[in-house]
Amino acid sequence: MPKRLLLILILCIPCLLKAQVENVIPVSMAVANTATARNDQWTAFQNPAALVQTETFQVALQYENRYLIGEFSTELLQGAYSNDYVNVGIAYSFFGYERYSEMMAAVVLARRFGQFSLGLQGNFIAVYCGDDLGYRMTGVPQLGMTVDITPNFTLGFQTFNPFVQSIKVEDRRRKLPSVYSLGTDYRFHKDFRWDVQLDYDINTTFRIATGFEWQAIRELCVKLGAYYQQYLVACLGLGLHFGIFRCDIAAEWHPVLGVNLMSKLAFQWQ
Repeated sequence: MPKRLLLILILCIPCLLKAQVENVIPVSMAVANTATARNDQWTAFQNPAALVQTETFQVALQYENRYLIGEFSTELLQGAYSNDYVNVGIAYSFFGYERYSEMMAAVVLARRFGQFSLGLQGNFIAVYCGDDLGYRMTGVPQLGMTVDITPNFTLGFQTFNPFVQSIKVEDRRRKLPSVYSLGTDYRFHKDFRWDVQLDYDINTTFRIATGFEWQAIRELCVKLGAYYQQYLVACLGLGLHFGIFRCDIAAEWHPVLGVNLMSKLAFQWQ
């Protein structure tokens, strides 16, 4: 694909989506990206309070390909360590190609207080705008919390960039997502759970998502969901769990732009 055409696509796709969560935030492997109220899996740059579930040590790699275009891929590497005082996580993500890219690094702290979990995260963001402009950098905070209303029902909240910070590029500002998310996780059966999430990005609009997970057998989880952001996007995924090893794969179908493909490989040690 010619570089000029690729640059046009990068500039136009956010305009087509308008309400789409910005590229700088990697998605979670929870179906339809409904991770805000989930305490069973931590995904960096989602709700930092989910870090309380981490075993003694965790390492994970995640890859997302948007619309089957290699230059629209996001790679994520994360690691976490837990102890009796506070769980600590670090993460790095990369999106883009040689002429334009977005990189983000994070440090995460999380702790459980009975039924309440709190997570704090500091994010460093660097946007590369080509050889002429070079890098533009800033830091944004992230806060998340969950509360177990009942043993089977959890409420979660998280915000990314609550102060609406941006990056200045020449005489214009590159808007960064400023997202507020509220979600629920209802485990209505030992093998089924239902997640609902509402996101609001101050720079765009609302997103509503829902998804179901079925633990078919101990090693296999089936996921089905959808979200709406001007368009209805269908989501499907599978999770495999064998001892310290966990693998998740997922796909989303956007009616205009096509397919998103995601995968995650994680290792956890007691």
